[in-house]
Amino acid sequence: MTSTPIHASDEITIPFPASEVWPVLADIGGYPRWWPKSLGIRVLSGGVELLGTEVEVRPFGGRPFRCRVEAVDRPKRIRMRYFGGFIDGFGEWCLEPLGQETRVIYRLEAQAHGWLVALLGKVLDLGRLHSRSMRDVLRNLNQVLDQKQHLTKQAR
Repeated sequence: MTSTPIHASDEITIPFPASEVWPVLADIGGYPRWWPKSLGIRVLSGGVELLGTEVEVRPFGGRPFRCRVEAVDRPKRIRMRYFGGFIDGFGEWCLEPLGQETRVIYRLEAQAHGWLVALLGKVLDLGRLHSRSMRDVLRNLNQVLDQKQHLTKQAR
């Protein structure tokens, strides 16, 4: 079967310490509240324990796939395996503390399978397409943290 590599690395520096960023990233059950609706994320399994949590992503105009948390290095890294459907590989959240700020990085190393993806890969940069969605995810992450901080200040 034909496969097409998809590689992407996207990042944002957020004006919050890693100790505030980690709980939001580790709360995968909360992703549907702040991930873009166009990605159609749905939590399939998981609960208190992060390891083994599984989500389904149904991007608008794209084919669905699943991700499962396979490794966790608190509070620095969440590694997920992409599987099912048309894509296999890994995605990884990494946090790099920078004093009172945090660099949040998402890396994707995957292979998409099938003739349609191979054809699309010849005319579109699939990594760049993934990055366009991840920019929205990273921007939303920053907004969620901003709102949490604002609510905390109001409660004082």
